[in-house]
Amino acid sequence: MSFTKAYRENAGAHPHVRELRCLQIQNRMLFHKMEKNCIIVGATDRPEVGLDPERGGITDAAYFCHFDLLEEQKAGLEAGSLLYDQIQELTNFWEKETTQYKCRKAFTEEMKEAFPDDDYYSAVQAAYPMYGFGGPCMDFDKLLQLGLPGLREQIEKQRQSAISEDEKYFMDLLEGAAELLRETIRNYRQQAEQAAQAAYESERTQEQEEYERLAECLAAIGSAKPSHYREAVQLLWLYSLSSLTRNYGRLDVYLGDFLKMDLDSGYLDREEAYQITKSLWERIADRGDNFNNRIIIGGRGRRNEKAADEFALLALAVQKELSQTIPQLSLRWYTEINPLLLQGSLEALAAGSTFPIFYNDDVNIPGVMRSLRVQEADAEQYMMYGCGEYVIGHKGIGSPDAALNVLKVLDITLHDGIDPFSGKRMGESTGGLEAFDTFEDLYQAFEKQLHRQIRLLAMAQDTICRVTGEEAAFPFVSLLYDDCLERRKPVLAGGAKYRGGTLESFGNISAADALTVIKELVYDKHVITKTELLELTGHNFEDTRLHRLCSKIQKYGNDMKEADEMACRVNGTVCGYTSEMADSVGLHSFSAVMINNGDSILFGKGTAATAEGRKLGQPVSNGCQPEAGSDKSGVTALLNSMSKLDPGLHAGATHNLKLGRSLFREHPEEITAMLLGYFHTGGSQLMLTLTDKGELQAAMEHPENYQNLIVRVGGYSERFVELPLAVQQEVLARTLYDEQQFAV
Repeated sequence: MSFTKAYRENAGAHPHVRELRCLQIQNRMLFHKMEKNCIIVGATDRPEVGLDPERGGITDAAYFCHFDLLEEQKAGLEAGSLLYDQIQELTNFWEKETTQYKCRKAFTEEMKEAFPDDDYYSAVQAAYPMYGFGGPCMDFDKLLQLGLPGLREQIEKQRQSAISEDEKYFMDLLEGAAELLRETIRNYRQQAEQAAQAAYESERTQEQEEYERLAECLAAIGSAKPSHYREAVQLLWLYSLSSLTRNYGRLDVYLGDFLKMDLDSGYLDREEAYQITKSLWERIADRGDNFNNRIIIGGRGRRNEKAADEFALLALAVQKELSQTIPQLSLRWYTEINPLLLQGSLEALAAGSTFPIFYNDDVNIPGVMRSLRVQEADAEQYMMYGCGEYVIGHKGIGSPDAALNVLKVLDITLHDGIDPFSGKRMGESTGGLEAFDTFEDLYQAFEKQLHRQIRLLAMAQDTICRVTGEEAAFPFVSLLYDDCLERRKPVLAGGAKYRGGTLESFGNISAADALTVIKELVYDKHVITKTELLELTGHNFEDTRLHRLCSKIQKYGNDMKEADEMACRVNGTVCGYTSEMADSVGLHSFSAVMINNGDSILFGKGTAATAEGRKLGQPVSNGCQPEAGSDKSGVTALLNSMSKLDPGLHAGATHNLKLGRSLFREHPEEITAMLLGYFHTGGSQLMLTLTDKGELQAAMEHPENYQNLIVRVGGYSERFVELPLAVQQEVLARTLYDEQQFAV
């Protein structure tokens, strides 16, 4: 209630004044009291109403309201009671004050018609916008090198050059945010001192010493820049919590120098360093949100490779022990990388983790230069966030505010712009399948339908970015983004160097396989007429003979020329149109990503049967992997197919691979050779799930025995037994490459 009161009382004030007042209320309510026996302190709640710079879960960025949570609270109250009426008043107020509402209000009529509000996040839609800022990757290195005093000096320096009212209020907002962080540090220090005193009075000497060390650490970072590893970790963690961001970037660069200095000087021994790092991992895991919480190690462009590798190896050891779904540890591989990092990665995976995720810098850095339109020095600082989108760390905005079901777009192309699942018009009238005399006629109509959907999504992306930037300055983010201080502008309002966006595309491979089937059976060999194909899919493949025929046509994932070329063509069309839209809407870049986050299941539920043999309601393809079970020619063929998709066209892609756990135990050298071969032939990314034959089926039947079985879903990991049934079935249906299918 107090947050909403502050918002209302400052409705007529400058937006930066309103934001600071709201943050003062929010931050003081956000943090938990210190827990016992903690090495790294700090934990927060996520309120029903608030201000968040990062969209995630059910929270939209900027000013948000969890209406569902409020309704749950109201359901247990008597109608007409004081609290019931207060909650209802809160709901009524925020219905037209959330930043999402204001973004939609700014849409053109064409956009509103294409993206109806009642179908938001609906499986039936061919495309929909998302709302708000996603995936800010801040410069934690700047934070740790300067500390709070250094940041405040920079703010004061820029304040002296501020001219306009906007600039002066922005400096006040940044100073206010820095003061809020200092207040948080001071509160935790006082709690640690009180706990130390209580332990002293109870003669718990070891506990007293631990709290005294914690208090000393907090006192140090409250008044100066960090001098030691624990201080650096603690400051980074509290800043991250204060900012509400949930991606951490290149921690090996940020923390490596502190770690190596303390180890070399003897200030810390390796066991102490391990426990500090483990505490950070546990804190991140407790925070939740397995779609985010990225930590990156390795990669080109590190200023301190030797020191960074110290942290990276420590991180891998912690990951091996904990094997949790969070954080999403990601290794940027390159040809000259320390081989111990790859060895440690495989050991962590063999122990039951699905991390690290592998990224290939040798192809990704040139790819990022093309897709995000940046020079090599900036491309070396690409970061993965969320489910795997790329952004230029602390220089770029790449928020995904658009989603596109490519398979659905193909289906409406075959039906003259009408979705056969819902009966709704979702595209232009270009004629249906029966009107296309040649396959190229069909493909051109498909391109036209894609172009319209992507154009509207690009317009929505720009609108959402602009309106969100008008609503909130996100001071904690802006402080650690290049150029914001120097330009005296917030991150989304001209502060960031690169204002871009990404479009999440789904079912690309399914669409390519469907086109391959149509081309071969309808146009090339005339085995099935156009009418027969439409009737076949319209009746969900009741004709089992024709279903088998469609299913047997070559598919992507088997290293077959025609199928893989079609996948590359569809990928090129989607990515090409997306990239073209950047200039037309005023973005530095607008790039497609194939990083399915479970929406392959959602979109599948709302998509009719399609020509590649997929039945009504079944999942569409996940990322850049084949439809589940379509890869039948071995792991080498699968990896060859996946390496053909051009990494310079997109800004992130997922390639899932399910391997038998015994392979890691029995054939580690062959597994290493497989990975290196994939990287050397152009593979850009790979994420692994290890499981034994029959294990997933057994886990579905006896979940109580498999509580710690973790799998990769799309761009995130989850405990298998906690997944919805439909997602479990999709993971189960993926080809398992064990010793019988793997040539060793």
